[in-house]
Amino acid sequence: MAYDGDHKTRIHLTQDQLDRVCERHLRFLEGRPGGARANLPFFDLTGLDLSGRDLSGAHLAGAVLRDANLSHTVLDHADLFGTDLRGSDMRGVRLFRTDLRGANIRGVNMESAAMIEVDLRDGSMVNKNSVGEKMVVGFKPGPTDLSAARLVNADMARAKLTGSFARAADFTNTTLTGARLERVDLRDCNFVGADMHGADLTGADLRGASLDGAFLNELDLVHAARTDAEAMAIKELPPLPVENEDDTPPPAEPEALEELLRQHLLWLGSSGKVGRQLDLTGINLIGADLSGAVLTLVRGSKVRMRGANLRGAQLQAAHLDGADLRSADLRGADLRGATLNRAVLIDCRLDGANLSPLSISATQQIMRASLVRARLAGASLAEANLTGCDLSLADLTGVNRTGATLDDAILEGTRLGED
Repeated sequence: MAYDGDHKTRIHLTQDQLDRVCERHLRFLEGRPGGARANLPFFDLTGLDLSGRDLSGAHLAGAVLRDANLSHTVLDHADLFGTDLRGSDMRGVRLFRTDLRGANIRGVNMESAAMIEVDLRDGSMVNKNSVGEKMVVGFKPGPTDLSAARLVNADMARAKLTGSFARAADFTNTTLTGARLERVDLRDCNFVGADMHGADLTGADLRGASLDGAFLNELDLVHAARTDAEAMAIKELPPLPVENEDDTPPPAEPEALEELLRQHLLWLGSSGKVGRQLDLTGINLIGADLSGAVLTLVRGSKVRMRGANLRGAQLQAAHLDGADLRSADLRGADLRGATLNRAVLIDCRLDGANLSPLSISATQQIMRASLVRARLAGASLAEANLTGCDLSLADLTGVNRTGATLDDAILEGTRLGED
């Protein structure tokens, strides 16, 4: 079952105290002095008013928010892992890519909520103990509980609900395109008018659910359970595998990394005749110190560099698509012509970084820095040079852009967090 909010040591805030936390968080998002991220894990916020507040990126894991007012609150990218939200008002709430695994949302009114790519998976199916994070003894959220929740007119495109409970939830006119609904208990749910194109219903229990007027392909229902016999057959299947968020190799040995960097310098200095190009793909560099390192033309698709020190590093024309650079320090780094498409740069420091085009004199080529679909929520781009940078569909919610240069930058579909 979802976490029931029981925890021995909790701090209860008054409304005035919470208001001050929210004001400091807003200053943090806007890059103003005196700001600080809202960090309220396991706090008791029962019955308090957070309506209309911008809490993007806030840390609220395990918090009790019963009967709280969260109407039209912005919680994009926030950590609400295992929170107790029963009785809260969440109408019009914004939950873009929010972590709600293992949360208790039973019976909550979430009408017209924006929940694109929200994570509502079974909290017990994911290893939360990633590098730098500590598990709390006794805190073991189970499946997210959305039973009897009101999700009318909500936008849940590409939402992840694998293994959760949502019995008798109301999804009338809800957008569920591309949603992951594998093994979800959807008995007696109302899907009238719901858009379910591309939703994965493998192993979902749809007994008693109303699909009248729902938009979906009949083939999408082939692997779902609609009879008692089909439901029994699904129950006999092996449990879903635990999704290990921290499926990382051991950290790179400093000596081995030093040798890789030396070989890369030789490769650069000899135009490829000796040494070898540095490829960081699959290497664990979480928290590594690479300040001032020469990483020009480095490759590293989906490299793990969370919390790494890359201050002043030379990363011209680097290819780091899908890299995890959360909370990394890239202040003053030279990223001219670098490719960071779909990279995760949440809470990253890019103050004074150079992301302008790189001119290749030998070929007269101009390489534009590219951060297409990159996630930069809560990052700092103060005084950064993003001239001509491609930021198409990137998420810059809560980014500090004080003094940043964005001349000729491509901002098609970019989320600037100003709405």
